[in-house]
Amino acid sequence: MKNKALTCTLALILAACGKASQQPEPADSGDDRRASTHSVAETAPSMKNAANDPALLINAAQADASLILGAAESGGIEVYTLDGVRVGEDSERPSSFVDVRYNFARGAERVALIVANDLSTSQLVSYVWDAAEERLLDISAPIDLGMETEGLCLYQSPISQKLYAFVLGSGYMQQWELFDRQGQVQGRLTRTVPVGTGAAHCAVSDRNSAIYYSQETVGVATLNAEPESEAEIEYIDFSEPHGRFSGDVKGIALYEHEDDDYLIVSDADVSLLQVYDLTNHKHVGTLAIGARDAIDGVQETEGLVASSLSLTDELSGGLIVLADDDNESDHANFKVVAWQDVAAAIALPPTNPFDPTLPLAAKVATVSPSAQTEPVVTFGDAADDPAIWVHPDDPAKSIIIGTQKKRGINVYDMDGKLLQSRADGRINNADVRYGFSLGGETVDIVTASNRTHQSLSIWRVDPVTRTLVEIADGIIPTGMDDPYGQCMYKSAVTGEFYVYINDTDGVVKQWQLIDAGNGKVGAKQVREFSVGSQTEGCTADDETGDLYVGEENNALWKYSAEPDGGDERTMVDNVESGNLTADIEGVSIYYGPGGTGYIIASNQGADNYLVYERQGDNKFLGHFHVVADEATGIDGASETDGLDVTGADLGPSFPHGALIVQDGRNISPAEKQNYKIVPWERIAEAMGLKVHSGYDPRAMN
Repeated sequence: MKNKALTCTLALILAACGKASQQPEPADSGDDRRASTHSVAETAPSMKNAANDPALLINAAQADASLILGAAESGGIEVYTLDGVRVGEDSERPSSFVDVRYNFARGAERVALIVANDLSTSQLVSYVWDAAEERLLDISAPIDLGMETEGLCLYQSPISQKLYAFVLGSGYMQQWELFDRQGQVQGRLTRTVPVGTGAAHCAVSDRNSAIYYSQETVGVATLNAEPESEAEIEYIDFSEPHGRFSGDVKGIALYEHEDDDYLIVSDADVSLLQVYDLTNHKHVGTLAIGARDAIDGVQETEGLVASSLSLTDELSGGLIVLADDDNESDHANFKVVAWQDVAAAIALPPTNPFDPTLPLAAKVATVSPSAQTEPVVTFGDAADDPAIWVHPDDPAKSIIIGTQKKRGINVYDMDGKLLQSRADGRINNADVRYGFSLGGETVDIVTASNRTHQSLSIWRVDPVTRTLVEIADGIIPTGMDDPYGQCMYKSAVTGEFYVYINDTDGVVKQWQLIDAGNGKVGAKQVREFSVGSQTEGCTADDETGDLYVGEENNALWKYSAEPDGGDERTMVDNVESGNLTADIEGVSIYYGPGGTGYIIASNQGADNYLVYERQGDNKFLGHFHVVADEATGIDGASETDGLDVTGADLGPSFPHGALIVQDGRNISPAEKQNYKIVPWERIAEAMGLKVHSGYDPRAMN
């Protein structure tokens, strides 16, 4: 399980905090190409002498009919043609920021959505442009931010296709999911990230899932834009004396082209633009926008926006639009700079245009949970590994057993309601098997690794109360300093029950469970081998006799599950050249008939889940993400440690089984960790997998 800080204070930037501790090259590094160019057009002066932040509304059908949107504070949103003529405004809502995203689903339509902030109410405001009437149509439902807006930008996820608004203010970054409800745009807060005082202007690369933002007296930074990602901040450049910015770092824009992006940042105190190549975060030029003919130079730029599309002959390589707060003797306005002039001034190579109006291609399959468990009671990295117990008579009474590794083990019903919580120690990983013979009675047993006593914990499931009853024959020591992962196996060859426990050094021990003769279950060690390095997730196939073990930073391995299996193994997949991303965590099996089915693994380092064929060489079939369900308000799942899957009937809500995953970041609302429940048919539909009916874990072997 990764344990990284969510944010860095300025005092820590040069000392620690992940990637932020790696300073950019100093300002006098030799690539500081200071140059100047000029504007080719400017807008009419703003009505209330304010020009804060521009956006571009690109007309895909007629490029030269594209529009400039200007957030003019008390003047609201002003709309201009590319040659600067004002053609519309909404002065009812004072706004300081505006952004645009295309292909937003509004009913059966796909529209260009314009989002701004209302300074008077601290709300997000959404518009569409009515070209026929030349006016902005307000389609907002109230989205109350609860803070002053100091930055705003939009993001469409290539994973989920969902639209998000980032709002910065008071040292925090809020991320809101935006969606349509009966023609109005509503919002749901998905996460809040502390980013430090002065964080303001921002821009997002949808393709790279990265948000870039300025921090006035600190520099410019980036972090992952996905709501379920780890909020790990990386600084691209700093203010003096540690970087090249002279003072206030303000507006920020992306010049997106087919190869990658350039980042353009306003060094406002000295009226310069700093330009970076985002393929390597290298600084490629410093630029001033000077005067030419009747158009004055640009001073103290706040907001800016850029595009690589050819919108007119004069703007054949794209453009930058900048707010000019000091428009000589007239009201503040917006200046238009041709990108080819910028490129010539700082010696940038030609680029191929990127069209943001085209639909964003989905990268991977996604599914949403239909239910979730109550959060655990302890803070931090607390929930870990779930197991599913199928009720023998009433599938709807099946239960989820979830470890709470700082306290004990929990039992939930299929709606996620907590039925039992046992404070039995630091229980890390759990598993279940059916039909163990104990004192002449057949019982279903649950085992787990116990890090408090370095032992094996054992319970039976009471089918009447649907709770766990401890049946371990005292403390069963593992001989490990830190017993970590754990899974069970019932041999089809001998009918014996086994438990595997591994540790952070990669050692795996196999134990045979035995009836101790006193109504308790004991264990004896029958095998030991080493995977090589830290391992946790494992699962055993009771039909085929295969044991799958995840070596967290290296590979998913397949061993024999039998006690005489030795250490011979086959690699299923790996990190270096395969489909896995460290850390490799939970692993489980979806059983199909005749040896068919699927292996599901938690690809924790990429916040997704991998699927392999159960049979043969375990062919890789793809991966999927668990994303939020806006209808129910249940957030997605990420940084997953343990998981379990079954194709058994679990009641009316899960007739074809379910996948249970630990949610390492329970973000919306921000809560302690819990478990998300995904119906199997949603995964099958998203991934093109089969749905098998009639699976009974008690009839396995």
